[in-house]
Amino acid sequence: MPRPVYFYLAASFFMGLANTIFDVVFNFYLAERGISEGDAGLIYAIATGAMAVAVVPLLLLGRYVSQRALLIGASVLYTVPFAGLPFVSSVASASVVLSLILSGMLGLLSVGNAIAGAQVPESGRTRLFSTFFICYLGAGVIGSALVSGISGLLHTDALDKYRFFLLLSFVAACLMLVLRIPSARSVPKTAAKVAHTAAETPGEKRNFVTLFVAAGFLGASIALFFRFANVLFSQIYDISVSDISLILGSDKIISIFGAIFAPVLVKRFSLRPSAVFFGVLAVLGLVLQSLTVPLIVFIVLYLLRLLFNYCLMPLLDTVAMAGFAPARQMVSIALRQSSFYLGGAVAAAVYGGLLDGGRWQAALWVSAGCALVGSLAMALVRNAGTAPRTAPEEKVLEHA
Repeated sequence: MPRPVYFYLAASFFMGLANTIFDVVFNFYLAERGISEGDAGLIYAIATGAMAVAVVPLLLLGRYVSQRALLIGASVLYTVPFAGLPFVSSVASASVVLSLILSGMLGLLSVGNAIAGAQVPESGRTRLFSTFFICYLGAGVIGSALVSGISGLLHTDALDKYRFFLLLSFVAACLMLVLRIPSARSVPKTAAKVAHTAAETPGEKRNFVTLFVAAGFLGASIALFFRFANVLFSQIYDISVSDISLILGSDKIISIFGAIFAPVLVKRFSLRPSAVFFGVLAVLGLVLQSLTVPLIVFIVLYLLRLLFNYCLMPLLDTVAMAGFAPARQMVSIALRQSSFYLGGAVAAAVYGGLLDGGRWQAALWVSAGCALVGSLAMALVRNAGTAPRTAPEEKVLEHA
């Protein structure tokens, strides 16, 4: 790997560390400031919506400035608002600060992945994106352990304790910012100039639509466990909150194994059949969970669902680059990120309504249907320049 890619992976680690420390304590901080759970949900809805639409200014700016400038700008946009987290005290201020953080994160994921992916051979991109998820999720495990360990050593009131951890997340974000600068390889031409000189390859318009559908439905499927896993466990089984937390605490470790497994399978098979394979496994697991299985079986299937999700994510990022010419790969990756989170936001409203009515089985069925549609749509994204009716599917990433 080129040296900037190592800085990209190190920066991804500290981004995951900042996000995890912040995620663990922010809800408790809001409650301590007198913000109800309903208002907290409104804050997250506004911030997630801002993240989904941030792709528009990102792509507009990409017509006039280099990818290096975009990446550094997104890093600053992500990092600086962390300094304001310990001081927000209302729904409005928390919404603004969180919206800026998530918008910067979308820029980091879009531009950073595009720059890093362009610096490795096509055959190594699944391994690259798998390593990204390993760094990101591994930082999550360390961040959770840090919060748990340090929390017992701090003998202050709850509000000061939460402020300390939010400032700690700001420090991690600053380290991420420092590492992002050498990870941003200089791009001599602006995106607009390159786009005007690069001819559109066959099937790209179709690929954009298919990628949008694939990412949206995959984001909608996994949103059930990202947002409502604790609700599912409490509705189906009579277990305590502490037991549920213990179950959910192992999810990042299992997810890391999913990211490790993705390039192994792609090396043995090919990219698109692997996507369908993981998608079908996810559907089968979700359907089995809806049959009122014993708790231990449900836990195993829950962990397998996370495993399959992080097998699919590196493949989705690889597909987002393989289906488009280099001049439009930043656009395709930004579309993948935006659609994934937008699909999750829409699905969260659907799952919330179903679970409010106690219809947890229907929520699992909806998630299964979304996983099936998303994985099948991902398999329909063709390589750049490949005509879907005349050229057979190539085995990409053979040596990943």
